[in-house]
Amino acid sequence: MELWRTRHAISSTPELGPRPDTPDDAAAWDDLDARVRALSGRRRPLHLPPPDAPASVMIAAALDHLDAPPPAGPLPDHPALRDPFGVAPLSYRALDARTARRALAAVLAGEPLPESWMEEITAPGTDDEDEDEQRTYTKLLTAISDYRRRHHRAGPDPLGPRPAGLDDDEWDHLTDAIDLYTHARVQHRLSQVRARTAAERAALLQPTSPLRQPPPELHRPGPAPPAR
Repeated sequence: MELWRTRHAISSTPELGPRPDTPDDAAAWDDLDARVRALSGRRRPLHLPPPDAPASVMIAAALDHLDAPPPAGPLPDHPALRDPFGVAPLSYRALDARTARRALAAVLAGEPLPESWMEEITAPGTDDEDEDEQRTYTKLLTAISDYRRRHHRAGPDPLGPRPAGLDDDEWDHLTDAIDLYTHARVQHRLSQVRARTAAERAALLQPTSPLRQPPPELHRPGPAPPAR
């Protein structure tokens, strides 16, 4: 929801704002609205940092959330989790991690992402100070890739529709992680914009700048000095 509100410059109305008129945006609005309504009906408690928390706190919360497994049952009996000998190969998780690393490399190089659904996840910063964001982004994409493979997901929506039954906890878990990471990225961007604006204002208003010079003292009317 934070990403939708940021992309569509929604600030004066709550939640998703009015439904767009264009077909593509309207379809995306309908899908997101359905997800919000589904989550509001049955939702695991999520301990969020306060809204004014620094971006670093939000990033740490997202990492902690991804490290904690969802309260779900055993994994579905999917053929991709078994090899012909009945052993679950570890290589699938490694492939997911490699795909996530390729996505991060594409972001850092300014190149197209490997898969279309990755466009829906806010890209991290590209500076050296953004390493925590980049690590969270990679971990988040790895978890989403694993979910999409096991649940036969395709298309631009990262998670697809919310499933019913035992699988909804995992969907909720990843949705929470996406929300935490997106909120942290937005907060970080806002703090960067504020810092850049303050620096530009300070550069324009240097002590020697004409804008900071005191106004010239005007002649005040009064009695004329005595004549000699």
